Amino acid sequence: MWLTCISATSGRNCKAKVCLRCFTPCAGEVICWGCGHDRFSPNAIAHRGFTGTAVLLGVLCISVYAITRRHLIGQFDRSLLTTARMLSAVIEEENFKEEAEGDHDAEAGDGENRPPTERTLELDIEVGMTGEFNNLNGGAYYQFWDHGRSLTVRSPSLGSRDLPQLDGAQTTPAYLACTLPDGKRGRLVQLRFNPRTEQGHQEQAQPKALTLVVAGDTGDLHHFLFFMRWLLLGSSAVVVILSTGLGLIVTGTGLSPVRSLARGIESVHEDNLDRRFSGQEYPEELRPICACLNDLLGRLKSAFDRRRQFNADIAHELRTPLAGIQSVIEVSLLRRRQPAEYRHSLHDCLIIVRTMHRMIDTLLSLARFDSGELSARSERIGLRRLIEDRWLSFADKAHDKNLTFDNLADDDIACISDRDHLGMIISNILDNAAEYSDAGGRIWVEAQRTEDMLVLSISNSGCQLAAVSLQQ
Repeated sequence: MWLTCISATSGRNCKAKVCLRCFTPCAGEVICWGCGHDRFSPNAIAHRGFTGTAVLLGVLCISVYAITRRHLIGQFDRSLLTTARMLSAVIEEENFKEEAEGDHDAEAGDGENRPPTERTLELDIEVGMTGEFNNLNGGAYYQFWDHGRSLTVRSPSLGSRDLPQLDGAQTTPAYLACTLPDGKRGRLVQLRFNPRTEQGHQEQAQPKALTLVVAGDTGDLHHFLFFMRWLLLGSSAVVVILSTGLGLIVTGTGLSPVRSLARGIESVHEDNLDRRFSGQEYPEELRPICACLNDLLGRLKSAFDRRRQFNADIAHELRTPLAGIQSVIEVSLLRRRQPAEYRHSLHDCLIIVRTMHRMIDTLLSLARFDSGELSARSERIGLRRLIEDRWLSFADKAHDKNLTFDNLADDDIACISDRDHLGMIISNILDNAAEYSDAGGRIWVEAQRTEDMLVLSISNSGCQLAAVSLQQ
């Protein structure tokens, strides 16, 4: 396990890393040299797996608990509603009035002169149906009210106490979590209904709506939910611990080839770019990576070989003119000479210096091309004229080697390009053609126009190459 140092003042990460096993600073190494602990440890993967598993199980457990709790509470509420409807169906309102003394005319008088009607409620229910309501603090309660709360019927378990009543006139059953009269947790349902009436020999009044509240103890329900919470929590913890341990084992075993491959890549340096990784040593999943690494190492080796060859060629190309200048100067200093001879020697040195200057300019231009610092200025260029101008710089070399030059490009062939850049490319090719042509050879230039491009070819009769040069 690795610890990244964070500055206490700036809060930014520094490059130093500290191994938590041996507390050795390891700035960027793949392997801690203090304890040999590999940075490709499965701890990071196991940590991510632990976090992902914990989050997934947490969401799953919360969902299961919420769904179960909602289902159980709904089931409990439905049982309360069933009991409430049963009680509302068996209650009956009785209306009667006192018989007034007087003649028959008084009884047939207006309604305003009639004595007030009294209301009573009668529960026509068997004892076995309400056994749970008979015991005081038995965990099941009911209570009836009329609109003015002047008429109240309580269950024997309620005694003289009252149940909570919801405000407002609900047309549908309403549920509420509450504290029961015995101090326990419970739920209640409130139902408004019109009771049945019994028709006697006296005139009945219009029945008024009653309010019924039925409450029940939810202790068993909450005990089950409590047990379910701990069961889900404990099982999730066991699953997370087991999955983390299994993940550590699996990732440790699975990452072993990756660590081996990383150590192999770390051992690759400039002097052993010919090393290759055998795909047979690694699992099938890593074989494409090995193939890509081998291809990359091959390209790197080719690039380093070209760089070495380029450095050798540059050294040779610079050494040859410098040797010529040195020879001219040494010959001139062997004895006293005439001014004309010195002028001739200086002229030879000037030609060599101009050649070197042109070579250095070419190298600088190539470097600028690679860095994107050069910008091209496009213009119409006649190729035959441009080739003739660039060949003048090599006419003396060609004359010394008895080379024949033929410019076969037509006068009307032209292209759109940057004159200086195109001229530099043509000069380099003509220089190589003259340099690597045997004495008495031939150099010729051809230009052909196609439908969408212009092809310019510069050829020579060739030269005899050594075996080393053929390999390059």
